[in-house]
Amino acid sequence: MSKAQRIGQILGEVIRDLGLAKRLSEQRAVVDWPEVVGARVAGHSRALRVDGGMLFVQVDSSVWAQELSLMKRRILRELNARIGKDVIENVHFVVGGANPYGASGVGSAQAEDHGEG
Repeated sequence: MSKAQRIGQILGEVIRDLGLAKRLSEQRAVVDWPEVVGARVAGHSRALRVDGGMLFVQVDSSVWAQELSLMKRRILRELNARIGKDVIENVHFVVGGANPYGASGVGSAQAEDHGEG
């Protein structure tokens, strides 16, 4: 057990020394998106990436963009509580194509191509 603890400590130090801790937290926000917003919302949206504290989320319609904009404070609070830090400062909703969304990431390459036009 002590070796496993030492390896864990070493990995933690390497991650911190390489400056990867923040990037890992940002990625966790993207991965945890479906759990934070729930299955219904995740069915109409997908977190794409984090850039400078801004989480970019693609939604399938302007109606969903508006709905999620109204929920933004709660979403930010829950995401940052899950991550354990105030990594995500804001969320930007981008209306994308009619790709199916959700935790499976179906259509992810298409979503990124259409989400930032």
